[in-house]
Amino acid sequence: MKRKLRVSVFLLFSAGILFAQKKSLSTDDFDNWKSIEKKQLSNNGNYLVYEYNAGNGDGALVITHTGTGVSDTITRGADAHISSNSSFVSFSIKPPIALRRKAETAKWKKYKLPVDSLGVYILKTGEIRKYPNVKSFSIPAEGGDWLAYKTIAVSADRKEGDTATTSKKKEKDTLLIVRNPFKKDSMVFHHVKSFAWALKENKLLLGTEEKDSTVTRATVVYFDAEARRADTLFHKEGSVEKITLGPVGEKVGFLYSPDTTKIKTYSLYTGNKKKISAIETGNIRNIPANWVPSQNGNVFFSKNGKRLFFGTAFREDENRKDTLLNNERSSVDIWSWTDKRLQPQQKVNLAKDRKKNYLAVYDFDSGKAMQLSDSTLADVTVLDHGDGKYVLAEDGDSYQRALSWTGLWVRDFYTIDLRTGAKKLLVKEQGHMWVGPSQKYAVYYNRKDSIYYSVNLENNATVALTQGIDTPFYDERHDTPSEPRPYGVAGWSEGDKAVFVYDRYDIWKLDPAGKGRPVRVTKNGRENKTVYRYLQLDPEEKFINTGKEVWLSSFEEVTKKAGYALADINREKAPRKALEGDYMFGTPRKAKDADKVFFTRQSFTDYPDTWITTTTLDTPKKLTEANPQQKEFKWGSVSLVEWENYDNVPLQGLLYKPENMQPGKKYPMVVYFYELSSDTYHRHYIPAPSRSTINKTFYTSNDYLVFVPDIVYKEGYPGQSAYDCIVSGVEKLIADHPYIDASHIALQGQSWGGYQTAYLITRTNMFAAAMAGAPVSNMTSAYGGIRWQTGMSRMFQYEHTQSRIGGTLWDKLDLYMENSPLFYADKINTPLLMMHNDNDGAVPWYQGIEFFVALRRLDKPVWMLTYNGEPHNLKGSSWGNRKDLSIRMMQFFDHYLKGEKIPQWMEKGRPALQKESDKAY
Repeated sequence: MKRKLRVSVFLLFSAGILFAQKKSLSTDDFDNWKSIEKKQLSNNGNYLVYEYNAGNGDGALVITHTGTGVSDTITRGADAHISSNSSFVSFSIKPPIALRRKAETAKWKKYKLPVDSLGVYILKTGEIRKYPNVKSFSIPAEGGDWLAYKTIAVSADRKEGDTATTSKKKEKDTLLIVRNPFKKDSMVFHHVKSFAWALKENKLLLGTEEKDSTVTRATVVYFDAEARRADTLFHKEGSVEKITLGPVGEKVGFLYSPDTTKIKTYSLYTGNKKKISAIETGNIRNIPANWVPSQNGNVFFSKNGKRLFFGTAFREDENRKDTLLNNERSSVDIWSWTDKRLQPQQKVNLAKDRKKNYLAVYDFDSGKAMQLSDSTLADVTVLDHGDGKYVLAEDGDSYQRALSWTGLWVRDFYTIDLRTGAKKLLVKEQGHMWVGPSQKYAVYYNRKDSIYYSVNLENNATVALTQGIDTPFYDERHDTPSEPRPYGVAGWSEGDKAVFVYDRYDIWKLDPAGKGRPVRVTKNGRENKTVYRYLQLDPEEKFINTGKEVWLSSFEEVTKKAGYALADINREKAPRKALEGDYMFGTPRKAKDADKVFFTRQSFTDYPDTWITTTTLDTPKKLTEANPQQKEFKWGSVSLVEWENYDNVPLQGLLYKPENMQPGKKYPMVVYFYELSSDTYHRHYIPAPSRSTINKTFYTSNDYLVFVPDIVYKEGYPGQSAYDCIVSGVEKLIADHPYIDASHIALQGQSWGGYQTAYLITRTNMFAAAMAGAPVSNMTSAYGGIRWQTGMSRMFQYEHTQSRIGGTLWDKLDLYMENSPLFYADKINTPLLMMHNDNDGAVPWYQGIEFFVALRRLDKPVWMLTYNGEPHNLKGSSWGNRKDLSIRMMQFFDHYLKGEKIPQWMEKGRPALQKESDKAY
């Protein structure tokens, strides 16, 4: 009996060890990791609503009571909207991914595809109501208990509740259903094309189009939801577009065209419930000849409802016809040295250019309409929701051509008076303007002299605000051959009495009139190397309230501690750190009508879950736990490391280590890098398939060390700079940490990191393997290449930005060649894996090809993965490709760093004939 007892105890003890033993992450585990997205707080602060999404599976909507922590989960819920009175949540219910996958693989016809349902969750009771076959839905932004949704009319051979249309006949009737979710009745409108709620009232404007064999009839209906009353305001043959309501539903606006042709000419209609009339195009002051209201422009009211903004454009030729056959047409792009934009850039923006429209405004007080912008001054920003005196206009046309090689986005800035239409130049050749909420002043930063200036918008008087201050207001760590950017503007006080700007660490209060002395309101940021930044808790805030304490983020540059501080930024006083720790903190948001604030907090081991607190940061409480399964897996840790590069410049880096490292055991290491990364010390990385780079968590879980060094650069020598920082860092780690297996270290980088990887292996044999994603291998050919995503030339990158050569190809040819790995391919002895995709819009695909064929010609071990149709980094939705890359990259490193068996694709390649049938793992 005693013997049996001892055996039982032993078995239980062994089972406990086995049960407690953590697993290494595998690529199969990626599917199970969740993320919390689209967080919202109800206006009363009582409910947190968020999406809880799996990497490659059905997500869910979670509604959590912030007081009790009790949650309800709605499977496949998404796109939530909380009513402004915090009474209900409306949301989409997506079809199951399995059904969508079945539809896609079986290539179902469009009429059979599954569609969304609408869900309504009653916050007080937890009751859920569902409405099938919903195309779109909306609730009033500041109204009450109402919602409207468009749905597909139920046909005779299709039952209500089906998730797909089963009739082959095209649905002709789209219904708009308006209902109060707390009552049983609803209003149904037929043939609805579009609809819009008033901003602050439960009033709805909808446009309908009903077609028969010969005529299309357009109707505009005004619906007062509370009164259950619908009034027809407009009814004519033709079509309506861009319907909109004033903020309290007192005014309406829309575009109308009587045309039935594909190319339509529109007129703007506006008025109220009693009278609707057209704004005659000929009566729009300053409108160019042959211009008309454009269906491509937005039609919207100012926040106070006193102005209606709309877009205009040149009238298209409705009689234009093409009678030529395909083989009779010419199709040629003409590149001209006089072009302000290269042909590829023009083609990328072609659809946008075709829809280009120009802002105009109708003023209800004066009863007059006026053109504000035109082709000579096209880009306009509406300030203060259209309630103020001006709009801000900018013109960068004269700088477009030079943008190809400067990379400097500069403009001439103007104000346009909304009362008179007068245009006034504020400043030329600047990058950004910050306009005060009262529109008395604007501020800009002049890169040429590194000074902030204010401009009086009434008389154009200019004042130098930071002249004479010893502190630099530009990026002190800037190391590219260009003028450094400023740290930016935090905001303004009420009445434009003060503007708050950043230096590297602190916040400064400046008087835009130039009378008051500059005040460093955070007082000790620079002395403590702590970065303070203003946090706008209310997204609708117009100015910083200097009459109370405000929230600041704090970040200690040396230790990487972070948190939130409370500060009086009306005077010079050190902020009071209210919450701080070894974490990375997210942007907080306050409930509109309650003293509740949510924020996120993360570290390498802690997911950025959501916490709730008050505006005084009292007793923060955790509300979410995204991935409780994490405790079942080996994770790892991270430490901050320091060393000096070969030029004796102090550097920092991050060393990620496996969990429970065994004494005496040596571990392989992957060195990943880009530029400066040590500030991400406390960033969390959920296990996920790679888009281009290693997943640090996945690698530490599989017993790899990962080193991420900071890199600083010298102009003209980006490759050598990378060598000096990375190799010195690796050598320092090897000397300090005997558990690093010095003979089994690899490199990995993507894009700029991919270039540096390619360069490094031409200079040293210390690395056992290297993986380079989208590397530039030949700067001489890449210099004149095109970034196909934007259509821009790559010249600016070498002359002034990231590639840091600092001159043209013909002025500094020796540096272009010295920094090009291709010209030193014969020096490479490190096995190289590349990924370069054939739809890369940033680094031309042929850069990878040039390097691959050179190494192949030299009989060096090299592989290149090209994912068809994929961009610079694999698309987030390309789960299969991402998993494939993760597997192959790990197999590559496992073989060269751990001595595991070489996979088939590395040993023998994979013929194109077997592409669809054999992964060759």
